[in-house]
Amino acid sequence: MKRTLSLLFAALLIVALIPFARIETAHADSFDLNSIYEPYFILVNADTPAVSYRGIEKEADKRVFPASTTKILTCIIALEKGNLDDMVSVSAKAVDFGRGNSLMGLEEGDQYSLRDLLYGMMLPSGNDAAIAIAEHIAGSTDAYAELMNQKASEIGMTNSHFVTVHGKQNENHYTTVRDMAILTAYALNQSPKSSEFREIVGAKTYTAESGPRALPLVNSNRMLVDTPSSEDLPNPISCLYPDAIGVKTGDTNAAGKCLIAAAERSGVTLIAVLFGGTLGDSEYNDGWKPAQKDKYNVKRFNDAAALFDYAYNDMNRSVSVSELVENGMPVSFDVTISNAAADDSQGGLLKAKADLSLDSVLSVMVPDPSTKTADIKIESNPMFTNVYAPIGEGTVVGSVTYTYNGKPLVTANLLAERSVKEGTAQTQILPVDPEPTGNNAIPQQSSLIGDANVSTLNPDEATVVPDSAGGCGIPSDMRWLPIVLAVVFVLLVVIIILYILYLRAEAKRRRAAARRRAKQRAREQRNNYDQE
Repeated sequence: MKRTLSLLFAALLIVALIPFARIETAHADSFDLNSIYEPYFILVNADTPAVSYRGIEKEADKRVFPASTTKILTCIIALEKGNLDDMVSVSAKAVDFGRGNSLMGLEEGDQYSLRDLLYGMMLPSGNDAAIAIAEHIAGSTDAYAELMNQKASEIGMTNSHFVTVHGKQNENHYTTVRDMAILTAYALNQSPKSSEFREIVGAKTYTAESGPRALPLVNSNRMLVDTPSSEDLPNPISCLYPDAIGVKTGDTNAAGKCLIAAAERSGVTLIAVLFGGTLGDSEYNDGWKPAQKDKYNVKRFNDAAALFDYAYNDMNRSVSVSELVENGMPVSFDVTISNAAADDSQGGLLKAKADLSLDSVLSVMVPDPSTKTADIKIESNPMFTNVYAPIGEGTVVGSVTYTYNGKPLVTANLLAERSVKEGTAQTQILPVDPEPTGNNAIPQQSSLIGDANVSTLNPDEATVVPDSAGGCGIPSDMRWLPIVLAVVFVLLVVIIILYILYLRAEAKRRRAAARRRAKQRAREQRNNYDQE
């Protein structure tokens, strides 16, 4: 039992140290490029799409086939040059596709709005919709391809050439993963139609209802929508990613399995371009069951998620309020109380302090990993809603919102640092709604000083936790650490108590055994004496 308890104690001690080992590697300076299955890939911040994040790229400038990811360019040009409410006639050429093509489901002579056709092109990757759009905007697919090459050159895609509007295989239709990252960043953030583009590629489902038939559409991006189970595939692998915002899949035998994915967290947009995935070491085989293929189908989605997780964890920086204040973040703000007493020592000037503890910690998303703490500049936006005397010291007079890179981090109450008496001349005081609404609303935040809590504008983007609460500075995927440590601690205490009880019981047993031996020796001596 002693040996067993010792082994359990050692094992639990090792388990207790595992979380700390993970903390040391959670923000590793390098990413294992060999962990990505696809042979051509790049990860970029959408603000700097020509440069990979921390050098995470492989064969980024090698010529590759884009397959249906081509439709990103087709879509953004149509948005910029077309009218979403225009009705588009579907020609015979637009529906001239055989088996094996991804289609929206159009028929010759149909009329659908340009809006519906764009959803039909981007969600189920309809080749028929791509042809109809191109003919409507430019008169022909060849003329539309000229527009595509012009736009590509305009936005800095220096190693690409486009021949088709849908991406079906053509030796003269090529690009690079870096160029596609540049294109996607333009479509998401820089185009005058970026908001419309985001809405389309981020839709999980859509129903085209402007034509003769209602056509239900489902996004092929498995980071947004799970593949439904079926008799052939009863348990499809889920690839959902909570921060995913699009963008486009692509599949041809020559291009392989392609994915351009985008995610957004705390105002930072990342783009992952992964091209050239296959069905493993074997060539495509119609004899494979869907479940066999599915584990290869999901690799591109899982790889994109791994890239996003690494970058976002790498960008996350935990900074104390005291450090930010040292770097210039204001916590005190001035307001003039117009009806203050005439003899007020400061002429009605009141300082209000943000109800933040200097020991509390903010989780800040820093897009540039080389950014130093001293370079993190937090902006403040104070709003006063109580500017009439009398005002008591500690009274809530407004609120302040702190932002970083234009993204709200936290809102705190503003508390009066002194009392202000009312002047003898009566001033009409506006009634204060105990639960103000609209522009005068004060978010009711709990004091970090009083009860160790503060509300954030978006709990998914930033948290504020005082150091005394534990877990400060732990990445979002490490929130379980305090619980694990608490459980390990309790188990260690229990084992130590059991061990002590065991030692006491063992000592008691030994004493009892010694007494028995002593009695036995005494009996033996008496017997010997009697015999003598």
